[in-house]
Amino acid sequence: MHTLMNLPYDVVWIVVEAGGVTNETAVLLERAKANLNVRVKHIGFDKKMPMFWNDRHKVESEMRLQALRVVREEKLDGIVMFADDSNMHTLELVDEIQKVEWIGAVSVGFLVHSSQSDQDPFEILKNLDVVDEKKPALSVQGPACNSSDQLIGWHTFDSTVYEQKSANYIGDMALVLPRKLEWCGFVMNSKLVWEESEFRPEWIKDLDTVAAGDEVGEIESPLSFVEDSSMVEPLGSCGKKVMLWWLRVEARTDSKFPSGWIIDPQLEVTVAVPVKRTPWPEAPTELPSNTEKEITTSIQENVR
Repeated sequence: MHTLMNLPYDVVWIVVEAGGVTNETAVLLERAKANLNVRVKHIGFDKKMPMFWNDRHKVESEMRLQALRVVREEKLDGIVMFADDSNMHTLELVDEIQKVEWIGAVSVGFLVHSSQSDQDPFEILKNLDVVDEKKPALSVQGPACNSSDQLIGWHTFDSTVYEQKSANYIGDMALVLPRKLEWCGFVMNSKLVWEESEFRPEWIKDLDTVAAGDEVGEIESPLSFVEDSSMVEPLGSCGKKVMLWWLRVEARTDSKFPSGWIIDPQLEVTVAVPVKRTPWPEAPTELPSNTEKEITTSIQENVR
């Protein structure tokens, strides 16, 4: 919401809510529409969000396909980017994706962490049984290019160093890991999902075809839309720039939200405000003899 607030573009924000539309989310979006120059489309999804991570990834893909159906039905024209509350976007990213012709890919930086709030993700990495000192603490997923800035492959997240340490379900006290290529690392021209085939290149699959493949778990990312992945356009200096960050954050399984958005009992609030005394000049103990007369005269003139 705060990122969209600063965009100089016409934006359509499609919000897909698992388990159906709730009043709590609708109220938040109404406030957003009042403060943002965006069009909001709030749609519900019949399935509830699963507890286990493997099932959750599947449902998230289905929800994104549902949003693309809205793009098709309403013939929304523009660039489609995939986002959720686990992403942090730079404004530079939105400028960069304007360059895409059909389908593009950007690099995503991953901050892998534990669902335990008091654990430092960098300390977790140090404590892993297998650590490759040649690899940076923060991994990057995105297009890999040759010296001629041509796409030759993909940088993917290496989860082998986290083997047996990844979370299986929401609230599991273990590392939350990305899965293969994330949707947020891709953008596409909205006409790729329009029903009229004349708008699509031959190497792009129809949305219904992709969705049918999803029924057997074949779709993992927007790469499922392309017959030839070499046609994907690498963005951000051919993947060298990271303008998007993945930070997987999830509500606890025993959380009371979003029902009414009420915390009961209420949390205590401690406000710490550092105060620095302003070094005002010392006032004179006695006014000069003529000062009182001048002040009185000035007040009388103002009253007149």
